[in-house]
Amino acid sequence: MRRAYLLALAAISVTAALRIGLGDWGPPSPFAFYPRGPGYVVASFLFDTLVWKDENGIIPWLAVKWELNSTHAVFVLREARWSDGRPLTAEDVVFTFRYIMKHGWHWKRVSGIKDVYALDNRTVVFELRRPQPFFLESIASTVFIIPKHVWEDVDNPYSFTSPEAYVGSGPYVLESYSPGRGYELKPNPHFWGPKPKYELEIAPLDLFKPQLAVAAVLRGEVDAVAVMGKAYKLVEAAERAGVRVKKGPMYWVLFLGFNLDKYPYNLTEFRRAVSTALNLEELVRRTAGRGAIPGSPGYVPPYSDFYVPVERTYDPALASALLDSLGIADVNGDGCRELGGEPWSPLLVAPKAFVQEAIVVREMLRSVGICMQLKVVLGPKQLDMLVKEGRFDMEINGHGAVGNDPLAATWWFERFGTPWKDPRYKDLVKKILSAETKEDVYRYVEELQLLVAEEVPRVALYYPYEFALWRDGPEWFFTHNGIDGGIPLPFNKLALLR
Repeated sequence: MRRAYLLALAAISVTAALRIGLGDWGPPSPFAFYPRGPGYVVASFLFDTLVWKDENGIIPWLAVKWELNSTHAVFVLREARWSDGRPLTAEDVVFTFRYIMKHGWHWKRVSGIKDVYALDNRTVVFELRRPQPFFLESIASTVFIIPKHVWEDVDNPYSFTSPEAYVGSGPYVLESYSPGRGYELKPNPHFWGPKPKYELEIAPLDLFKPQLAVAAVLRGEVDAVAVMGKAYKLVEAAERAGVRVKKGPMYWVLFLGFNLDKYPYNLTEFRRAVSTALNLEELVRRTAGRGAIPGSPGYVPPYSDFYVPVERTYDPALASALLDSLGIADVNGDGCRELGGEPWSPLLVAPKAFVQEAIVVREMLRSVGICMQLKVVLGPKQLDMLVKEGRFDMEINGHGAVGNDPLAATWWFERFGTPWKDPRYKDLVKKILSAETKEDVYRYVEELQLLVAEEVPRVALYYPYEFALWRDGPEWFFTHNGIDGGIPLPFNKLALLR
């Protein structure tokens, strides 16, 4: 039925140009885009996966049918061509996965695949190292298929940005990309499916500056943007001005992280003290309002299918007692606690977009004697660099794939902060990755939430909603559990083909 629906739309021709405010995330090759959700979305306009997702879940894409069991996955491909006109075959799929197994991929691990081979030009078989009940969601709808004839002689995929690097099978081809100026995409004349209804321009709007994004829509500089829930007042004003608005779950968490390699942030009792000192309801009221909900102790949002309710404690007196028990006390009476008897001013780093949240967190911790320095950086790229280099004590940061993809729990606490080395966490990660059924995965992720609530490797501050705003163009929608494994942006390429 869905295949017939796609083919019935194939005759639709391009009627207009569309400008999306999605940002600048580097060259849009599968290996060169900056590894954040918007970068993946831009690349998805050029490159296809074996299956894709719509509002309701998995749909056929390059593969028209498939079979999965605990040891193998078999996919049958449709007739398709690369944007340079050459046929796309099973050998390209085999090459893609073997290439990633050799060189790695900055976006997704494929270590659960033992081997991949072609039975014929249209049939691909994956041998699995372990059962993978979420193979469709975590691998088949995520990994971009690349042409063997382009990449087979490329030794360093991350530095390969010549024009051939953008040969894909997706609905668009790259016309131009210039850092700081955005992307121009044209319809792919060899695309196997419905012809895109629009030429596409992607403007380098900063997604973390909602005032600029909403103003750009109101002025007609862009046709569509997406903003986080904390901009809900701007969204309401835009809606009153006639802008179309759609609200969806963001599957994103804003968190307070710790430098787990450094004393006293490596102590569970200290992290509990910090968590207990934070009034998250008040934090949300003062920063995100109706655009977010407070964080949960287990890190997973309440709207998730695998959420475990754990009672949250806000008690500044208890936080102070915990700090006293660690010997972190105000010995000179100036209102700020010392560490080992010496002046102590922990460094809190935060991106400019969340400086308001950082100020509130600093204020709440100041009330229990933790007097912090605040360093504000321009955006997530600069923050990621500081964190990677260990030049912080605590951080305000955020990431997606929270609450929609249970397998993402295996990397939440390895990325965007100091890796969490708790052996119980590592054991649960192994169990999640080796689980034979979806039910087993959910059970282990529920156990993980209880461990997180106990050990507090991070504090989930809040979960924002996502808003799509647009005046003209397609009916944008929020993909079931997010694009890829959890990207909440409404810019699913399928909307451009309807």
